[in-house]
Amino acid sequence: MQGTGFEEVDALMKRFDSFKATFDNLVRQTEVKHIRQRNALLPIHKLPDELLHLIFHLLLFTTTGLRRSRYVRRISTLRAVSWWWRDLIDRTPLFWAHISSKDHADFVSEALERSLNLPLHLRCIGSYTYQRELAFWDKAFAHHHRWESVAIHEPEGRAIQKYFYFPTPTLKNLLLSTTWGYVMGEASLDKLFGGASSDWSHGHFTRLRVLEIEDHYTLTMGAIFDILAGNPCLEVFRLHFASFPPYTPPHPLPSPIDLESLKELKWTEVQQEVEPGTDLEGRDVALARILQRIRVSACSKFEVDSWLQDGSGVSPEELVRLILPPMQVIKTARTASGQSRPHPVVVDALFGESEFQLKASKDSCSSPSFSIKVKALPRSIAKRWMTEQLGEELGRTLDLRLSFEHPGSESSLEDIIYFQQWESVTELDINGGSGSQRTIARKLFQLLSTPCVSASGAKIMPFPALQTLRISKLFFKGKDLVASMTTRFSSDAPIASGNGVSTPAALSITLADGTGGRPEEYFNKVQAIPGIKALRLFEEERPAIHDMSSTLSVSDWPPPQQPFLLEDDDESGDPSGLEVDPDFEDDVGSGIVAEAWE
Repeated sequence: MQGTGFEEVDALMKRFDSFKATFDNLVRQTEVKHIRQRNALLPIHKLPDELLHLIFHLLLFTTTGLRRSRYVRRISTLRAVSWWWRDLIDRTPLFWAHISSKDHADFVSEALERSLNLPLHLRCIGSYTYQRELAFWDKAFAHHHRWESVAIHEPEGRAIQKYFYFPTPTLKNLLLSTTWGYVMGEASLDKLFGGASSDWSHGHFTRLRVLEIEDHYTLTMGAIFDILAGNPCLEVFRLHFASFPPYTPPHPLPSPIDLESLKELKWTEVQQEVEPGTDLEGRDVALARILQRIRVSACSKFEVDSWLQDGSGVSPEELVRLILPPMQVIKTARTASGQSRPHPVVVDALFGESEFQLKASKDSCSSPSFSIKVKALPRSIAKRWMTEQLGEELGRTLDLRLSFEHPGSESSLEDIIYFQQWESVTELDINGGSGSQRTIARKLFQLLSTPCVSASGAKIMPFPALQTLRISKLFFKGKDLVASMTTRFSSDAPIASGNGVSTPAALSITLADGTGGRPEEYFNKVQAIPGIKALRLFEEERPAIHDMSSTLSVSDWPPPQQPFLLEDDDESGDPSGLEVDPDFEDDVGSGIVAEAWE
């Protein structure tokens, strides 16, 4: 009897639960219907489809065409606002052509269907378990004829072997990145990129426009040449942190590979094993080999980060001779951007303690079009190269900004003296570093106030167009600075020839971190000198030329170095549980939840 009572109560509770679930579902449906009806009356629904389409595109994609983070959440929320919005999105194939392996499997299926015949942009990020990646490629492979852009981080060997060992003539963009330099799994990328076991001439990809590879240690130099020769329309070639096995160039060298369409060449920390079985590697060798074999005429973005190494077989003179001329790159960049009004070319040059850097931009508002960083390059060769490349632009057509680090010796001062006649120098940045002596600062100030003889034979003040002087971590006496600036701007200063400037340009001085002395004692004296425009004390050092991180590239690739922890961008969960994106709360209203993909 007692058992029967419990069973009746249990059955009654189940009926209550069933009633509650039915009631909640009806309330939800009614609420969603009401909210959609309310949203349909909002002013935004009076916008024409074309304008609304543009708004959605800005919400879903960046200005460079990459899909934004939480893409599935965004598109889910937009579709849930009203039937009109849902219909507009569903019949716009462009919104469905960018797909990631992190997306929910149902979203991937629907995206492949709704993108119709548009080119596909696929992104696959590996994980510890490869079932999701294999399932992703299984679905994408049915649309192999539409692949236009493929980006892979941590490629899995089985997927590469199954889906990439065949021609893909429609592929234009290929981005490959690994964490440990090799492909996980039994297969390798030898056949994908040529190598000893395959011949690239048979052509897996022959219409590439963009090729970017990072952290790959099994590429051969011969495969790279085959790739370049097999893709004459290549526009962007980026190679980061790759390592090549030993390579013996053929003799004589074949004709250069013409890359008439190449617009961007980026090369970061690429090395090559010089002698088999040794640890001797040359980061200059691979760069020199590539530059020897290609002929580029339309490059508008050039970036190199390399270094010289003893015993590598490449001399400093040979390496700098192969680097593309910076003014040629700038001229091409200006032509490509349609810039007709002449602006001074902005050039930043850094003579560091163990490296040389130079960046050139087509104007003061542009990011660098030309950028090189070469470690262990002798300063004498760097100065000579600058003179050869910028010699015809030494007038006011250049805005040259010079930086010198650790000028702790007479030879370092000679490097500064080398440029004293250049009328294009507008900024001079001196970073003394630790251990700098007051004698160095005194001689520097003497240099700035001692007339020199120009190329035409006239006496001029050193750096006659200098407008900004920054000094940091350099100890000096205030009276030495006062004496130097007083002499530089005195009425007896020599007249510069050729540009009609009777006195040196007005000068702003910044005494940054670590400057010695008591600045308050000579502050007013320096400011009172005619020709001193401003004097700033202890300002933070400018973010000079030191940061070489991807200044030329728009790509957001590769992902972070811990690809298995990308929780923020993992949209593989059940779409029915997705939260409303805060960006849309005002338009959508609380209570809307994204609908599941049928």
